Amino acid sequence: SEDGKPFDQKIYEQNVTQQSGSIAAFEAGVRDDISANKLRAFITSGVTISEEEVLKDYQRKNTKFDLNYVSISPADVAQTITPTDAELRDYFEKNKKAYYIGVPQKKIKYVFVNTEKLGQKLPITDADLKAEYDKLPEDKKTGGVLGREIVLRVPKPEFDESVMQKGNEIVERLRNGGETVTEDAFATTAKGQSENAATASSGGKLAGPVRENVSKADDPYQRLIKMKPGEITDPISYQGRYFILWRGEAVPKPFEAAKKELEVSLRNRRAYSVAAELAQKISDTLKQNKDVQATAQQYAAEANSSPAEMIRETGYVKPGDNVENIGNSPQFEEGIAGLQNIQDVGEKTPIQNGFAIPMLVDKKEPRDAEFDEVKNELVEVVKLETARNKIEQIANDIAAGSTTSAAITSAAVAQKMKAKEQKSFVLGSPLGEGPAATTSEALEDAVYALKEGEATRTPIKVGAAYYIVGVTKREEANMDDFAKQRDTLMEQMLSQKRGEVFQDYLASTRQKMEADGNIKVYKDAVAKIDEGDASGDLDL
Repeated sequence: SEDGKPFDQKIYEQNVTQQSGSIAAFEAGVRDDISANKLRAFITSGVTISEEEVLKDYQRKNTKFDLNYVSISPADVAQTITPTDAELRDYFEKNKKAYYIGVPQKKIKYVFVNTEKLGQKLPITDADLKAEYDKLPEDKKTGGVLGREIVLRVPKPEFDESVMQKGNEIVERLRNGGETVTEDAFATTAKGQSENAATASSGGKLAGPVRENVSKADDPYQRLIKMKPGEITDPISYQGRYFILWRGEAVPKPFEAAKKELEVSLRNRRAYSVAAELAQKISDTLKQNKDVQATAQQYAAEANSSPAEMIRETGYVKPGDNVENIGNSPQFEEGIAGLQNIQDVGEKTPIQNGFAIPMLVDKKEPRDAEFDEVKNELVEVVKLETARNKIEQIANDIAAGSTTSAAITSAAVAQKMKAKEQKSFVLGSPLGEGPAATTSEALEDAVYALKEGEATRTPIKVGAAYYIVGVTKREEANMDDFAKQRDTLMEQMLSQKRGEVFQDYLASTRQKMEADGNIKVYKDAVAKIDEGDASGDLDL
């Protein structure tokens, strides 16, 4: 064996049985992998690349742009539109059937217990906070963890498999010395392989500590929180890229730094518990006296609120409605579902920012909606429909007025839109702000073709949005860096091109075999599998 020790057949059989279920399955898998690699090598043996191809790709990926741009979505245009009552009524009359109210509507008056206001009067001492801090597990006493990244772009969906394979090969090389990887080894690989220009030059070093954020569970960087120092991830597919992440050391968070966060958490927990007890007492009282005003008056001081703050009333609501101060709440809907007769009182119900104790005050049976009660809903529908009809013309008008990158701002203002800036933009990065940020091959081609001061003369459509882009500064790629990375880049592009050729071969071979009847896809079975995956309830 590699470590100089005699080969142990028994240990081999135990290990492969644990991994693959049986020796036969494991060895069949190894044979298949060897065959696949031989086929891949044969099909791609004639693939070559030129230095010119690699140079152009390097220049394209490493040129930086300062941009002045306008992104126009139907939602953006809708904000500039104010429909008239006549337009709303016209739409309503044409689509009246869509607004039939098919279930009873209920009008609810409820006593509201505000958890935050109640919590304001609860005493929290330093001793309480220190006790909370001492109870925290060690992994919660950190201000985040350090990390590094290698990012691989997926230029087109059909290249996904080849990019993933490249990522697996990088991981395999890094783990060659064991499950943990040194920071220097990962940084060196990131400099040569990562396609994120913003971090590649620093060895993939992330801008700061990664902190736990439960609202971003799908964020690849959140994986670092659960890893051990020195560990790396397998390639993670996320938003058109593959991420390979390295976990560094945790950044300690001492008691003083954690105090504010601990106080908020402890106060919220205590306030919720006290509010739940108070809401139960209010529910019991309201069931007896059926008087919302008197009940609110009785418990106002204990709730740290005025009676006026505690008494709220809904409009006529039905399941699925967005209720004022409550939102779309299945819990509230369940809490009022059993209220059938006027003055029926429900149980305490958790809602946004506290608890509601509901009482039914009126009810309407299924009927045609009246214009006034759906007017607010109509406004948003008509605005969006009008926006979809106008967006292309607005984009064309802005593009026509954008004779230079500097002219984009005034051209946008003329159409009630707003121009934005993005510094050090590199192709492959999303353009825009927040979740709406995006990119496309057409958009990147247009940006790369621009010189300083120029702007796109026609809008670029990406999804439902349009972009007009101007370049205020263009910084060409550093050719000294290219000379240093040339061999790595040549190898990288050759591997990618071979992967593309092999995927094309597999796709065309499958298509031909399906056409010849050598492969049969049972679409009903695939559909059942898809349904099972979606529901999470697949029986195998």
